[in-house]
Amino acid sequence: MDHFTGTPPVSRELFDFAVRLATRAGRLSAEGFLGGWSSGRKVDGTEVTSVDLAVEDLVRKELAAACPADAVLGEEAGLRAGTSGRRWVIDPVNGTQQLTNRVPTFSCDLAYEDEHGPAIGVVHLPMSRQTVAAGRGLGCWLLLGEDPDPLEALCSGHGRLHVHGRTELSGARTQAHNIAGWPESLLTALHRRVTLVPTGGGVVDVLAGRADAWVIAGPAMRYEDIAPLPVIVAEGGGRITDLTGAPVLAGDGTVLITGGPLHDAFLEVVAESGEDHEARALLVDAHPGWAAAGNALTEELLALLAPVARRAEHIGSTSVPGMAAKPVFDLQVSVADLAEAADTFEAPLAARGFVRSRYESDHVPAGRDDDPARWAKRLWSRRGGPGPDVNLHVRRAGSPNERLALLFRDWFRAHPEAVPAYARFKRELAQRTADLGSYAEVKDPVVDLVAEVAEAWAAETGWRP
Repeated sequence: MDHFTGTPPVSRELFDFAVRLATRAGRLSAEGFLGGWSSGRKVDGTEVTSVDLAVEDLVRKELAAACPADAVLGEEAGLRAGTSGRRWVIDPVNGTQQLTNRVPTFSCDLAYEDEHGPAIGVVHLPMSRQTVAAGRGLGCWLLLGEDPDPLEALCSGHGRLHVHGRTELSGARTQAHNIAGWPESLLTALHRRVTLVPTGGGVVDVLAGRADAWVIAGPAMRYEDIAPLPVIVAEGGGRITDLTGAPVLAGDGTVLITGGPLHDAFLEVVAESGEDHEARALLVDAHPGWAAAGNALTEELLALLAPVARRAEHIGSTSVPGMAAKPVFDLQVSVADLAEAADTFEAPLAARGFVRSRYESDHVPAGRDDDPARWAKRLWSRRGGPGPDVNLHVRRAGSPNERLALLFRDWFRAHPEAVPAYARFKRELAQRTADLGSYAEVKDPVVDLVAEVAEAWAAETGWRP
């Protein structure tokens, strides 16, 4: 199925340039894989190596020379604005963990988007010297060798991929990616209907007929992780959405790729397994850069949302030094009126990748004889960029939930000796619960106990938000 019918094909010369650039980047990453690297951790908790940085730097320099007016979005260096209306998206090492564990299955990914949408997608596996590449209107190709000739492939037809979709769901061979982070309901529902196997070649296996579907759930994929996939799948005759059926680049960070005929059946199984398919809670060690990143985010949001936003604060576990946390920044914006804020904030937040949540009330701590309406809020979230993952809690200035978020943070900051014990509790809970919803439900009573202790501390010290 061609999802780009009616749009003009991308130029062959640009397709050739993109493939050659991705394979050149792959040679650099292969040299790093074989020769060694240094590594560290980013503020989102993920690992970054000197190979990631060197490869992205190479690709950016080549793009700046060849396409200076185009925007560039890279996993490591973020967004460089452009003036052409076109954009390149770089994932220099997709699978950094594989690289650092010396598993030779990482890839160098490159995507190109123009005024019509996804136009070029390249996934290059440098260690096996395989390249999956597609250009809008040019087809999808499996190119072999360290320096393949895309134009020769276009002329000869050699290596073209086109899926032949299975029509029977039962027993469909389904590659499962990030399965350790899948919610239990999703894992159980699919296990009953299909044959789940570990991820192998992913999208190329589906298009080549070695797998019937590829499912990515658990921690949300970043935009750079999936940017090449829509044009690759469409030109290969398959179908791609997130697990709700939404367009994958605007979706929730999950991915479903099939040959086409089974796609709706997969979506029905997912929908029947439960309304929400949240990932398991995955915690990482505290990062020293969280404080600076949180402050930068609050300053950005305050400038964006003023004057309706009166105050912006970095809250939650990432705001507490030394606290293990999910690599998601919780931010709080205080406003006078929630309805006004909801109307005013929607457009500017959507432009920065935020999606409005249906949750409009906070948990009322146990033992409080309080009107739940006083704990109302509005909530937006951002997953997969641009920028760090964020939960944005919009609360009324002076409300009890606005106050409690600040008290919780400040009590832990004032009592660092309590941080390790609370972090251990969270890690154990994350291991024992099936998804984020269950994690939050079990954690709430413990938060209530901390809140009682914190309230006594506030009374003794005269703390004010």
